[in-house]
Amino acid sequence: MNVSSRLPVVLAVLVFALSQGYLVQLLNQLRPNILFLQFTFDPVRYWAILEAWGSDGERAYREHFAYDFFHLFIYAACGRIVATRGALFAPEACRLASITAWLLPLAAVFDFAENLLQLHVLAGPVAARSLEIPLSALCSTLKWGLATGFAGVIGWRLARKWARIGRLSR
Repeated sequence: MNVSSRLPVVLAVLVFALSQGYLVQLLNQLRPNILFLQFTFDPVRYWAILEAWGSDGERAYREHFAYDFFHLFIYAACGRIVATRGALFAPEACRLASITAWLLPLAAVFDFAENLLQLHVLAGPVAARSLEIPLSALCSTLKWGLATGFAGVIGWRLARKWARIGRLSR
């Protein structure tokens, strides 16, 4: 793999890392962490987390959506680029490469749905016991499961590639 063919992969990963870092910076003051809210199926617990954040934390959470909708396109594109142009899959593994290439775009679909559900809940009455809360948590669980699956496959393929390079350099 030459430098010019690596450039899209390197740029995609760099843009993703910067975008993810920006999101972390937007929400790093939230305690408990945003993941606790994302994985909360129970409406009572959901509203307790928002209450613990206070008005500043809830405002930061609401405001992050404007960027998060943009970010999901970034990580979806990054996943496709890494899986299809990262030279991590041998020709005989083209089916695995194809499946892997769709993991983050599919995660982005669940992220989009999660965001819409969250915004709907936040627009409604405080402490409402809506079905949108567990549905949002389900979307979040699926999103993070797909992202973890992608990271696992890519990590495994990188480890295999590095091991092969190590054996060849001996």
